[in-house]
Amino acid sequence: MQDFVDQTDPTDQNADSTGCGMAFISWLTSQGFGLDKLAQGLVALTANGTLAQLYANLTGDSAGNAWPNFHAAVNGLAGGVTNDDPFGGAVQPAQLAHLTPGNVELAGKIFGGILRDLAAGKDGEAIVMNVRARVATVPKAPAGGGASGKSRRLTPPGKRKSA
Repeated sequence: MQDFVDQTDPTDQNADSTGCGMAFISWLTSQGFGLDKLAQGLVALTANGTLAQLYANLTGDSAGNAWPNFHAAVNGLAGGVTNDDPFGGAVQPAQLAHLTPGNVELAGKIFGGILRDLAAGKDGEAIVMNVRARVATVPKAPAGGGASGKSRRLTPPGKRKSA
């Protein structure tokens, strides 16, 4: 497998480089680094950053150890890499049950957009602007969250009217 940890691929159209990146992220999450830290770390690196630099920033280890450690971990997988989360580092589906399909779709679009912007060499400010633009396209939920427009959760228990 080609090393896309120490080097970047300037496109999101290469299945090998994208798959390597996803497997690397899976490996980092399985090491206890949350997606929030990974996303912040990727944005901070700007367009010239590598996954090896992300590894070094998160772990305090040398960037030169990122590829050998990851490669050894991949070789240690019993069934090899068969999906985007071969190390099972992602949050389990039961922990995501409260998310609506629309929010999951939006998160995927935002994360994919960040990765595309990084591959295109955009700076952190442009990436943030693109994230804000994607979020701005989301329809607003009705105020109060209920059909009547009032939230019953904020009403003291003794003052609630029956529906």
